[in-house]
Amino acid sequence: MHHVFLLGDSIRMGRDDGLPGYEPALRALTAGAWEIHSPAENCRFAQYALRYAHQWAAACNREAISLVVFNAGLWDVLRILGDEPLTPPEVYRLMLARLTRRLQALFPHARLLFLTSTPTLEAHYTGDSCRKNSDIRHYNAIACQVMEENGLAVLDLFALAEKFPEDYFLDHVHFAAAGSKALAEAIYEAGQALINKEE
Repeated sequence: MHHVFLLGDSIRMGRDDGLPGYEPALRALTAGAWEIHSPAENCRFAQYALRYAHQWAAACNREAISLVVFNAGLWDVLRILGDEPLTPPEVYRLMLARLTRRLQALFPHARLLFLTSTPTLEAHYTGDSCRKNSDIRHYNAIACQVMEENGLAVLDLFALAEKFPEDYFLDHVHFAAAGSKALAEAIYEAGQALINKEE
């Protein structure tokens, strides 16, 4: 049994109102192979995750974790009332680099797998906020640079999800059960490969 720690937003966890996330699908897929640990809350943007990572990690046996799967980005790119993204790109780079180092320190025996942020259906946005796929691509590129600098693996969920049919989406940003299951399958494959990787 491998102990795995997940950190991410509502794409990971779903919602209490029945919105599916990839975590429930991943738990079902890995039953008997992985014991999954995760925060009970939405991990939001990179700086928020940096602030609370040590408290979330305290809820499990950190020494037993062999894989950390993490993402931050969709909250960071959020534009509200026509403003720039919530987190400026240079701040995102800094906070994600610090988060990466924090996770390495918190989970000394774990391999880390970063997930790029998934695309959105821009035409479906209404109201005061939106996310642009051009921003998501930009921030994903920043994240990939940070991971490369730290020698960490990346799973490109953006590339996977941009090929999904529209019915794999539940709304402008979240996924229906089929979409979440497809994400979970990709995460399991990449995560298991990292766990099995020889030093």
